[in-house]
Amino acid sequence: MENTESLCPWLGEGQSKRAISKPQQRWKMGFISLYDIENNAARLLGACARQAGYQFTEIYFKDWINNKFDPPKDCEIERLLELIAAKQCNIVGLSVRASAYHKVAAQLTSAIRQRFPQIVILWGGTHTVLAPEKCILEADIVCRGEAEITLVELLDRLSAGLDITSLPNIWVKQRPEYKSMQGPGSESSEVCTPIVFKNEVGPNVQNLDLLPFRDFYSADKYFIMGRSLEQGDPMVGDSCFQMMNSRGCVFHCAYCYNSELSELYKSQGRYYRTRSVSSVLAEIKKARTVFKNMKRIRFDDEVFLFSDAWYAEFASRYPVEVGLPFEVFTEPKLVKRPLFELLRRAGLDVVYMGIQSSCRVNSELYDRSGNDEQLQACAHIFADLGLDARYHVMMDDKESTWEDKRHLFDLLMSFPRGSYQLYLFSVVIFPNTMLARKLLAEGKITENDLEGERNKTFQQIRVSLNYPRPPEELFWASMFVLVSKRFLSDKFLYFLADNKFLRRYPKVLAYFAQLCNLIKMAGVALRMTLKGEMTFTLMHRWLNWNSLISQ
Repeated sequence: MENTESLCPWLGEGQSKRAISKPQQRWKMGFISLYDIENNAARLLGACARQAGYQFTEIYFKDWINNKFDPPKDCEIERLLELIAAKQCNIVGLSVRASAYHKVAAQLTSAIRQRFPQIVILWGGTHTVLAPEKCILEADIVCRGEAEITLVELLDRLSAGLDITSLPNIWVKQRPEYKSMQGPGSESSEVCTPIVFKNEVGPNVQNLDLLPFRDFYSADKYFIMGRSLEQGDPMVGDSCFQMMNSRGCVFHCAYCYNSELSELYKSQGRYYRTRSVSSVLAEIKKARTVFKNMKRIRFDDEVFLFSDAWYAEFASRYPVEVGLPFEVFTEPKLVKRPLFELLRRAGLDVVYMGIQSSCRVNSELYDRSGNDEQLQACAHIFADLGLDARYHVMMDDKESTWEDKRHLFDLLMSFPRGSYQLYLFSVVIFPNTMLARKLLAEGKITENDLEGERNKTFQQIRVSLNYPRPPEELFWASMFVLVSKRFLSDKFLYFLADNKFLRRYPKVLAYFAQLCNLIKMAGVALRMTLKGEMTFTLMHRWLNWNSLISQ
């Protein structure tokens, strides 16, 4: 016997068997950004939903502290539940941007569902694209594609009591029904297998200029950390304004989720898209009305890749209309001296670039082409132009030998000394990426080695020398921390790299590297303070000896 009360009225007339004769009240949404106060998606979705007339409450749930994601405290979960109740939310979305957040997202989903059984739970983000089968076990709805158009249509259909099971970009789960095992009146029952409606992705947004600017201006924003619940956008007041001028990526690195996304959208139009210069500059100028302490711009594009005409227009207009220093991400194949001379004159002063590993490992494991000569040429261009270069290096991979790590050390030592910083990351194996499939097929990892299951992802964003790792990895992680310290001589660094005692007892080297890192970070903090770029957020993130950022 079916328990009709357990059916899902929010699925719509076609699935709930409950005819809705008239439009309902507009649904109210709470959107939770997990450990990411910089979340661009939250502010863009908020702009889209509010533009369509919906209440959209942004909830920034905790921030990462240096290299660690601290698990939610009971008081933080209670603040969250109180806020959801106060806002009378009908639907709650969780931004699950990486699979490391899955367990926290599941924990919050369970707490919300226990307190508010009728609330619809939506998951979105990178993780839901890579692992939808796992996510739909927890959520009622999973968004697999770009959400700006989908979210508004979803809210429209829910508010009108219409069917949502055919909506592109989402998977929808019918909540479990219960059937009696012994007839009417029996307390013995079993849970039926829920039905999941799996829809394909729809077309992505080809003209990014048609999207609204991110919303930094609404008061319906909250930050939960510890026992406090603060109203207002936690990023307003930051000295660095972060934004994106494009979507997607033209490269196909094996470890990156963009490769999976580009495959998902291969029949839906261009995956890599760019905004116009006018749109970019207009958003910055609008943001300056609330970001009174704006000192620089960081363009968070996967790669800062545009047409020659775009670069020329940007370089002529940006210094006049904005005139702030800016930062970009690039790729070795894109580094050409004339282009970076142009950008330097426009205000570029910081450039981020992935080196990742030795050329052999990059080619065989990560599907990244390139050679030492190309990287050396990039380093000299950046140094000649006076750019602050910040190179990304990945540690703890499954392929690098001692020789590979020594080769990478020698390569970094060949770059102009004192001209760069190193950002060290522990390699992350996202589920369903080319890297994950390759290593699983070769038997080099198990499903438990994927991000968020049994690794160090939740204990460090950037490599922490305090995290337990094998002696060889600790030795080289410590050496890479020391490489970019301009107050250490080449001769001394080579002495350390060749020292057999330190190879055997790398903790000694790690303590020294931490001390040098502390000295450097103190200098960085002082310079940023003098420039007015040091904020409470940065101080909160950095001031932790046990998880000091390695750079």
